[in-house]
Amino acid sequence: MREVAELLSGWADDMEKSLEAEKESVKEEVVSYSASDVRKVLAEKCALGFRTQVQALINSFGAARFSEVDLSHYAELMEAVGLLGEGSSDSGGDGHG
Repeated sequence: MREVAELLSGWADDMEKSLEAEKESVKEEVVSYSASDVRKVLAEKCALGFRTQVQALINSFGAARFSEVDLSHYAELMEAVGLLGEGSSDSGGDGHG
């Protein structure tokens, strides 16, 4: 019985190590953005009329301006800013039907 417990414990340890290695490989696959990449997208969204929403996103990362956003948050910021205007019926068009 003890041998089975040791075998299961060893198997669990191996599985845990395997999962940790998989998590690390996923982290390495995360896309990284430069400040200029992010700044360009933010400027484009502002030009499209989303200035208030862009500022709110920047503020949500504890920053008053983009230059204060930690680069570790760039991917998350890019993902969030990419959603601005999606599914909105009042973006684009001139309002005449």
